[in-house]
Amino acid sequence: MNTAVLQLNDQSLLMLGQDAVLHEQPGFARVDGEGIITGEAARATAWLQPQHSYNQFWVHLNQAPLASGEKWARHHADIAFAQLKALWQTAGEPQQLVLLVPASFDDSQLSLLLGLANALPAEVTAMLDSALAAAGGQEGDFLHLDMQLHQTVGTWCRGRSGIVRIKEQEVFPNLGLLQLYNTVARYISNLLIDSARFDPLHSSDTEQFIFDQMPDWLTRLRWDGEFSASLDTAKGQLPFILRNDRIRELLGERLTSVSAFVDRHKGMPLVLSHETSVLAPYADIFSQARIAARTEALNFVLSNLQGISEQVDELYRVRSLVLDQVTALQPVVNGRQATHLLHGDRAIPLHRPVSIRLTETGLVVSTAIERDASLTVVARDGTLEEVARDSAVDSELPPHCAPGASIRVGGHA
Repeated sequence: MNTAVLQLNDQSLLMLGQDAVLHEQPGFARVDGEGIITGEAARATAWLQPQHSYNQFWVHLNQAPLASGEKWARHHADIAFAQLKALWQTAGEPQQLVLLVPASFDDSQLSLLLGLANALPAEVTAMLDSALAAAGGQEGDFLHLDMQLHQTVGTWCRGRSGIVRIKEQEVFPNLGLLQLYNTVARYISNLLIDSARFDPLHSSDTEQFIFDQMPDWLTRLRWDGEFSASLDTAKGQLPFILRNDRIRELLGERLTSVSAFVDRHKGMPLVLSHETSVLAPYADIFSQARIAARTEALNFVLSNLQGISEQVDELYRVRSLVLDQVTALQPVVNGRQATHLLHGDRAIPLHRPVSIRLTETGLVVSTAIERDASLTVVARDGTLEEVARDSAVDSELPPHCAPGASIRVGGHA
């Protein structure tokens, strides 16, 4: 039977099938006269039309009636089902699903999630904790941080005596990506109030623009000490300067509780889920963390479907992994590492982000962080880190950043 793996992090829900095609949607929805629109189309209007926009239907997955009384949605579960069904349909309606679920889901939410999956209809063959899947079947202790839209989950995993178990978990509520974005947005607002007596957060157009640009701005600040940006407003172009040290200070204050969790387990290797990579530059404690590849946990599960299915309990949960029943992910090896991307007659350094854009005539490569790029990568700790990607374009990174390895974008290498 056709099987797909669904990773539930509402920053970006990922579904990967046995055809190796990745499908994704951010956890946003808009309810209008035609029905429920989910994913990027909903995120692109979330601040323009806030009265009919939703982004907490996964963190508060329940059947409590919506206060707004929407025509097409009675409760958050209806909205979650609409997104789940949209992903499932684009993935070719797989008959079986393996769910990777963060520890923030309680038993009632897991039960509801099973019901939603069965209504697709799809058979759930296993549910794994997201951190357990991220462990990749390897021995040893490590910490895993997974940031969602509205909360973060910290997990201590231990692989000993042939079994990987979860030793400790902590959920940090109200500390997700949107809370960090809000902190930076308020800082920008204060800059413009001081310089131009204009509050961009009181205009839906400029508020939407700020949140649209936020991923690019925070990414750029990883490598630039400061840069100038501007907003197009009714008062004309209003410039401002973003500085790494100030943003680092602001976000560092918000990350105190997460930093304390990591500090309690000092000396353990730290892995940030791909969705959590925004943390890496903004607290010293995260600077040496390994950033997991976007599909790392999904690929591990797909490669071990039989071994995992043999370890489920009566509730379809996998609470630990017996290592001799799975094939572990191969760790990054220390060896020769590529330092440049070769494209035509150019050798482009990989220590800073490189953007690759698919055009009608082939691939165009630049050293700038381009918003319309098909893929943006940077070399980090022996691997190629995916900084950004266009989900509409097929792309594939090599497992290691080794000389001779190829990046594939839209069928081109």
